[in-house]
Amino acid sequence: MNLPQDLQHEVAARAPQPGFDAVMERVDARRRRRRTTIASGLAAAVVVAGVAAVAGGVVGDARSPEPASPAPSPWDGTSSPDDRLPSDVVAVLDDDQLQLWSIAGGEDGTSAALWRGCDFDPCQFALVTRDGDEVFGEKLGASFPTVSPVPGGWLVQDARGTFRLSASGERAEIFDTGPGSGDVMAGDTAVSTADGWRLLRGDKLIPLPSPSPDFEVSSAYVTPDGQLVVASSGVGRIEHATLGSEGGWSSSVNFIRTLDDDAGTRTQVLAGNGDDVALVVLGDDPDGSVPVLSAQVSHDAGRTWVATVNLDTEGGDRVRNMSALAVGADGTTYLTTESHHLLRIDDQGDATPIQLSAFESSVFASGDEVCVVVERGRYDALTCSPDGLTEWADQPLPGLG
Repeated sequence: MNLPQDLQHEVAARAPQPGFDAVMERVDARRRRRRTTIASGLAAAVVVAGVAAVAGGVVGDARSPEPASPAPSPWDGTSSPDDRLPSDVVAVLDDDQLQLWSIAGGEDGTSAALWRGCDFDPCQFALVTRDGDEVFGEKLGASFPTVSPVPGGWLVQDARGTFRLSASGERAEIFDTGPGSGDVMAGDTAVSTADGWRLLRGDKLIPLPSPSPDFEVSSAYVTPDGQLVVASSGVGRIEHATLGSEGGWSSSVNFIRTLDDDAGTRTQVLAGNGDDVALVVLGDDPDGSVPVLSAQVSHDAGRTWVATVNLDTEGGDRVRNMSALAVGADGTTYLTTESHHLLRIDDQGDATPIQLSAFESSVFASGDEVCVVVERGRYDALTCSPDGLTEWADQPLPGLG
């Protein structure tokens, strides 16, 4: 599928070596542009052709996406703003230009959705959390907030500052201790902030350990017992290096480096669950697409890695434009991509494509389930599975009923 001309210009204007945030902004822009075009009915033939190409099989061993078997669900597939929410939140959700800006899973099956409505000038954001049948929502204004899952809820950053929000709407202020190079402890959580990656410890954001002042962090993950895995962005091949005490750091810190050569721009992305970690390496093509160059999984906090097989990373049908990466409770890895829908990578590194809709835009782990945002009419929907493979049940997104 070719990019629209105006989007090609937008992509060409970007810096030649994006970090992961810039990569995701690009993928999000493509997603929002595509959804707007579909809604107007101007690109139905292009969309159908794209879906048909995927259904024909584009993975290395020519397998087609596994069929999904919808499970019985009490939800009838229609959505409207939840009238239990505050009126200013409902106004954002009732916007004709509503976009699901981001979604994040939480503890014990909770979830949080960040919505943007652009009937307003400027566009307005609303955050809605869901815990079972209970919902909480608040309008965040026009400050381009970010939401990240952390113990006890979600870390939210907006124009008012940084705070932790629980599923019941309780908030606690979070303090940033500033730049530097800190340590890592059990119970820390690696989070992306407006000032770069930090460790959340209690009510404080502290610096990540760093092997050198010029080490550029693109992604980080901390296991429950305090083992930190850090990935960098840059140009070159991948080299894994665990720095022991002789390097001045605890052996629990695993830095994933890039070395300069002529291999092109690379951005490394991490996700984890327990001691299970996934690493995806993204490229930066001149045509504006973001190819997946490789994927690896680890079951010992990044000490050893298993390369993914049956993952097409070359040619015109290669995997491209990843929008989300998650690791389930059983160690299975999931990627949502524009080209291959949902990719499931088992603990042996075997990749299987699964098609749940015309487009899957996000994935996250929620307790023992994996949940995917799928294309469903105006609002899209959330579909979750206990095995992440065959049985899926739809439900409305947080804020909708």
